[in-house]
Amino acid sequence: MKTLFLLTLRRVLTPSRILTIGALAFVPFAVTSLILLIPDAPEVAMFEELILNTLLAGAIIPLATLATARAAFGDEIGDRTLANVTLTPNPRWKIVLPKLLGVVCVPALVMAATTWLTGYAGYGADLAATCAVTIGALAAVVLYCSLFVWLDLLTPHAVGIGLAYIVVWEGLFSRFVYGVRFFSIRSHAISVMHGADERRFAEGAHTAPGLTAAVAAVVVVVLFLLSVRRLRTMDSP
Repeated sequence: MKTLFLLTLRRVLTPSRILTIGALAFVPFAVTSLILLIPDAPEVAMFEELILNTLLAGAIIPLATLATARAAFGDEIGDRTLANVTLTPNPRWKIVLPKLLGVVCVPALVMAATTWLTGYAGYGADLAATCAVTIGALAAVVLYCSLFVWLDLLTPHAVGIGLAYIVVWEGLFSRFVYGVRFFSIRSHAISVMHGADERRFAEGAHTAPGLTAAVAAVVVVVLFLLSVRRLRTMDSP
């Protein structure tokens, strides 16, 4: 498992992926810094809605995780080298788990750092609020990575479907169709932020913190099991 984890980490840490993640991660902090230079800076509620909800949780984190999740299985499927891994006697869960952890680590660290800086600046050095949004960002990274790793195993068109999911489901439906929010990763990330600090996103309707945590955990486990099942039943290239 350690070897698979390190090999996956090496695939994630390619120059192109590092550049992509770094550029995406810089955007929220840069926009927040520019906004703070405006004499009449917007209220905290606008910062939460525009920067944290729309930009960070709804676009930056899913795009960054979509870029890194392909390093788990998508690259090997494209290179037709997945059989080298699946022909080993390891149980399939011992293949999926280290690969999933490998693609979670890098965006988790990068997004935690940029979210901390963004929250610290946007909330005026409020540490409780900064910690809350960082926790929510980490939850979003794990959920998005779990989804996109499974999607990579499911279809060769994972990138296109992932982009459509980000734009249509997370960007449109979950924002304007109330019932869809319960099935939205972005909405759960915002609920985690609110649960960690109830002053944050106080104007919105949120799922109870305990239920949000339980649903997030169940989703991660279900997606993990689906990935294991898919790896077990698919024809390895």
